[in-house]
Amino acid sequence: MTRIAAARVGTVLTVKGRPIPFSFHPVVRKTRRYGLQSRIFSTNPWGIIRQSVEDSLSGTSRDQAIAFLAQAEDFFRSAASSTLVTAKPLLIYYCFLNLAKAFVLQKGLKVEYLRAQHGLQEGIHPGGVEFTDSFLKAYRSKLSDVNVFDDFQEALVGKKFPSAGKVFDLQRLLPQLLQGHRVWCEAADSIERFVEITRIDYLHDEASKSIWLVINIFADDLSRFGITRKKLLTESGLDSAFRQVTSTEIIDGRELLKFEQITPLVYTGRAADKIVDLVAQVRPMIWTTAMKIPPYRKNYLYLCPVADKPNLMEQMLSIYACFYYFGSITRYRPHLFEGVLKGKHGSHIQEVISNIPQQFIYLLASEFAGREIAHAPIV
Repeated sequence: MTRIAAARVGTVLTVKGRPIPFSFHPVVRKTRRYGLQSRIFSTNPWGIIRQSVEDSLSGTSRDQAIAFLAQAEDFFRSAASSTLVTAKPLLIYYCFLNLAKAFVLQKGLKVEYLRAQHGLQEGIHPGGVEFTDSFLKAYRSKLSDVNVFDDFQEALVGKKFPSAGKVFDLQRLLPQLLQGHRVWCEAADSIERFVEITRIDYLHDEASKSIWLVINIFADDLSRFGITRKKLLTESGLDSAFRQVTSTEIIDGRELLKFEQITPLVYTGRAADKIVDLVAQVRPMIWTTAMKIPPYRKNYLYLCPVADKPNLMEQMLSIYACFYYFGSITRYRPHLFEGVLKGKHGSHIQEVISNIPQQFIYLLASEFAGREIAHAPIV
């Protein structure tokens, strides 16, 4: 049995006695230092997106981005009011497409969009059938060949697709969708692949001027699915940067496992100045959901089987890609889409269409604003 390492000595980083909650946007750069920022509650993320564009752009870039946002919101509201499920995916995809263009402009990767392609193409593997053997090919964006999906990826996570493009199998993208995942599990006869993160702590040691993350997960969330700690680290992608350490913490009778960042970051001024760098290191491995009730965000690890690794995308990119496929089949082959809806995956697809679009809007609103945006609580 592998011996579990002792936890590094440190204390939870606090501000005015309160632990700093984990967020993709916990701090903002001020004149000289980083300052903490709290989440914004809103029932209208569109207004926040528009304001962020108006605050950061001018001229042609601003005018185009505002026009894209107006169209995106109209497509979104049209989809929400539509009673025809076979029409919704196309409307939602064009909402996402226009949002992506506005986001790329807001991040300064493009000054304007004149002519651009989707950057995705769907097809069926030779001898295969629709949906079951469908794939998506993503293309690299170039000055002479502008592809929105690759631009969106670069603006969101700073990566680009290979020059020859990259193929993703649809059936390996669908389980990556967080909302509706349990419905997918039923259809695919698979165990759950998402593991809820109970808490993420920022720990620091003033003596060594170092700061690191500790990911906390309830032990029974692994044991109920027979997931080993090694599998959790390997399939979540944390294995190269995190290790399990000893833990004596019990919450409501439940054992809390702790996974500690192996290499801390060293700081010279304040520990909070390195929070952005810590979050950037772990962010690609974390999926999140926006909620209307406390804690308003929940974070998860996605356990990706080794065979599926080449098809792994970041959360928002996988949502976008799947809706490109759903939009394409409903536009060109609606009769086949109706057949898919009647199949064993029909309930999962309807769950995705119903619940994911608003999640996407709130998550992307946070990216536009550089600050966590949450749905205003129901009271």
